[in-house]
Amino acid sequence: MERLLESNTVLPNEFHAAYKLCFTIHDVAAQLLVSGIKQGVFITSIAFNGEHEKSALEQADDLLDWLKKSGRLNDEADVLVTMAFPAVLSDILHCIFEALEASRKGKLAIAYMLLRKPFQESLYLLESVIADKESFSKMIADDPSRLRPQNAGGIDGHIRRIQKVLKTIGETSRFNASYIAKLRYDKTENDSFDGICNKAMHLFTDHKSIKTEKYNINFIFSGMTQAMTQWAFLYSRLPYLLLYLLSLIEFIAERFSQTLPSYKVDMDRRIASSLLMADPYIDTKYRTEPLTHLTLMTRQWLSEHCMKNGFLAPEAEHLERMAVSGAFPMESDDEVHARHLLYEQLVSA
Repeated sequence: MERLLESNTVLPNEFHAAYKLCFTIHDVAAQLLVSGIKQGVFITSIAFNGEHEKSALEQADDLLDWLKKSGRLNDEADVLVTMAFPAVLSDILHCIFEALEASRKGKLAIAYMLLRKPFQESLYLLESVIADKESFSKMIADDPSRLRPQNAGGIDGHIRRIQKVLKTIGETSRFNASYIAKLRYDKTENDSFDGICNKAMHLFTDHKSIKTEKYNINFIFSGMTQAMTQWAFLYSRLPYLLLYLLSLIEFIAERFSQTLPSYKVDMDRRIASSLLMADPYIDTKYRTEPLTHLTLMTRQWLSEHCMKNGFLAPEAEHLERMAVSGAFPMESDDEVHARHLLYEQLVSA
């Protein structure tokens, strides 16, 4: 999963660590999707209450219609989640991949345009699945437009939804619901993707908080000074939202298949060490309390995790190797290789 940036890029060096962190998160989610499809885990089992139900289903023209008419709303919800999750996740990952590649090439308007859909709409759908699976099923069956984020009830409504989701997935200690809502939806705040994504999408914007300046066209006249601020904002905030997204993905994926615990913590070590490597490059003016809090909690978890497994708490010199291979501090190459062979065998089984 190592990403080489030394050539064919205009991305300044200070953003390389965050770029690699974002791609590590992307690749972990992509591997979950690919292995799930390969192993055929995205399925839903339906139990029949006798042969008459089995026969009735075989004669039905549409599975979802039969489930709905039979009053099997929980089964209908499970089927809809099974259908939607891998498809939506694939779309999210395509957008993130292309956004990261665009940013690497200096095409920042394209990068921000590509991030708007996954952060505002796709992530909202995943949150809906977690917050209330049955309600999600009913809305997508009866009126999918109700799953638009505009129906959340403003920023306060988004905060309440996200807080509920964080509580459900057990992530209230790492993430801040208010900050996540602001980053995604609050165009009145400078610290928000909403305003900058809208400016990237449209040549002219007239909302008072993002109104196009006189003698200007959004993003068209950006020079290196503007690009540096756009990169700085992107790579200070993007990891936070991607880590939140990954938490949701892993929570939903658990309903289909249990992940090998040692594999999950191996990936967690890579992500944690990558985050700690990227953090020093965040300029002081782009630091916020939620970002700092996440870094501190990550550092604490990683130290405790390594010591619990019989290794030293990681120092700066251990992080790069850990980010690439998941290796514990001072762990032998043979042990790391053996663990990777086990993962490859499990994936190919």
